Amino acid sequence: MSQAPPERSSPPRRTQEERRTATRRALLTAAIACLDESGYGATTTVAVSARAGVSRGAMLHHFPSKADLMLAVVEYVMDLNHRFFMEGLDAIEDAWDRYAALPDLRWQSAMQPHGTALIEIMVGARSDEAVRERYPEFQERLSAKQGKRLAERAAEAGLTVTPQDRAVSRAIVLAIRGLAIEKQLNPDLDPGPVMEVLRDLKRRTMGSRPS
Repeated sequence: MSQAPPERSSPPRRTQEERRTATRRALLTAAIACLDESGYGATTTVAVSARAGVSRGAMLHHFPSKADLMLAVVEYVMDLNHRFFMEGLDAIEDAWDRYAALPDLRWQSAMQPHGTALIEIMVGARSDEAVRERYPEFQERLSAKQGKRLAERAAEAGLTVTPQDRAVSRAIVLAIRGLAIEKQLNPDLDPGPVMEVLRDLKRRTMGSRPS
């Protein structure tokens, strides 16, 4: 007599909070893809919700306006950048070399889809009053988080973040953003010479390797 096949257990149902988080992540991921492929102007809430496979009502529940979505993308990208940096830093054994590698990691991050998305938002905010008005407060909050992470990386290398080091780090970020925009306009651009200058600037600011 044949035995009946064992009953398959149903996968546990996700909680409301898990569904909410998954939907939000899907919308942010879709927004990054739209920004990377189509640019700021063509990235609408309609296009993003369609790409994410999310209803229009669900989109508006999470992000009532394009400005809400774009600013959420900025914060999401910052977290993606942090994970990207940590993976890159973990591959470098020496703490001093890890801190010195930040310009290269920033450039590599800028070339990722999420890096392009961030630049699209920053450039697009110039002509989008709703985003432009809210961006300074938003950026101030994110800068505090970035400053804390920078101090942690410096401490690992036996260094203290000085005002000069903070200014140099900021200058490197701005230079790489400009270089990334130029690279989008001119794909044949060789970033090597500029990156070598930025590496040298970072190392000079760091000074001698701690003994």
